[in-house]
Amino acid sequence: MARSMPRDLEVALPPVIVHAVRDREARRRHAAEAREERLRWAETLLRLPLVWRQTRGEGIKVAILDTGIDADHPDLQGAVVEARDFTGEGIEDRNGHGTHCAGIVAARANGVGFIGAAPECELVVAKVLDGEGRGKLSQLVAGIDWAVEVGADILSLSLAAEADDRELHRAVHAALAAGRIVVCAAGNNGALGANTIGYPGRYGSVVTVAAHDAMGHPSGFSSRGPEIDFMAPGQEIWSTWKEGGWAQLSGTSMAAPFVAGLAALVLAKHRKPGRHATPILDNQDLKEHLLRMAAHPGWHDPARGHGPLLPFAYFLADARPLVEARAVRRGRGRQVGSLERDAKRRRAN
Repeated sequence: MARSMPRDLEVALPPVIVHAVRDREARRRHAAEAREERLRWAETLLRLPLVWRQTRGEGIKVAILDTGIDADHPDLQGAVVEARDFTGEGIEDRNGHGTHCAGIVAARANGVGFIGAAPECELVVAKVLDGEGRGKLSQLVAGIDWAVEVGADILSLSLAAEADDRELHRAVHAALAAGRIVVCAAGNNGALGANTIGYPGRYGSVVTVAAHDAMGHPSGFSSRGPEIDFMAPGQEIWSTWKEGGWAQLSGTSMAAPFVAGLAALVLAKHRKPGRHATPILDNQDLKEHLLRMAAHPGWHDPARGHGPLLPFAYFLADARPLVEARAVRRGRGRQVGSLERDAKRRRAN
């Protein structure tokens, strides 16, 4: 009797909220607002302009595994160094989601649109989802393997499968074993169950990211589960969009590339000449550095993880010692206040 072939499961985008879309012509009509909008609330709140004085992610390759890329977008000029389509549609982004995630990471500081979290990093784009935001796990697995092969330092995955898969597990953990950083969106299923995180975000070895609003509170749509590591901005986020446009979206899909961008800043800083007491060799090392940015490194809950990230404190040498960050106590948490209030409390200690 012939052996049945394993089923190629589906992987898809989490449902995101699209608040507004501006095509290129609409952008021209709103030219007076362009300068004001170039810094999103997230970059302003996290004080990334201060961080950019030290590092802008230069020399770091971030892989976006998503719906492709608008490679001709004026805010992404020169950002893409490698691109490959695994869907058969071609690399062009027919959905917009992939271009949006790419812009959150790497939109250039070029006087156009917005500025990404790591505006001088390089993008490796693997199109693993089609224009409808769907694909097969075999495409995702091939994209992960390819991203590692071409030298991506960080893999950003704002997608999910409902069930685990042996090949997905192999590919993700092979990337981790090769010293790559893997950042995953938690998903947008809210508190519908005890654990609503999809795969690969449910793998405890990756960096799993929930979303928060401008006050640092967890977004209602953000998935919950013990694998949540941190929260990042994920509500009403402007970024690049297909066909040269811009769009404002909400979802953990937006939060994950923010953390991928922060990871690029950390790696770039630690690869500069000089001695570093805490070299970053793998995903676990990077997690510990992110833990130093976290509002609550000694506290954890399934909605917030260790809380919002405060990169300005880390990069401006106002972070907790790493030994304190490693002393993690998992237990019942308290309500997270605003980012600014938490930052003031830390500086007062």
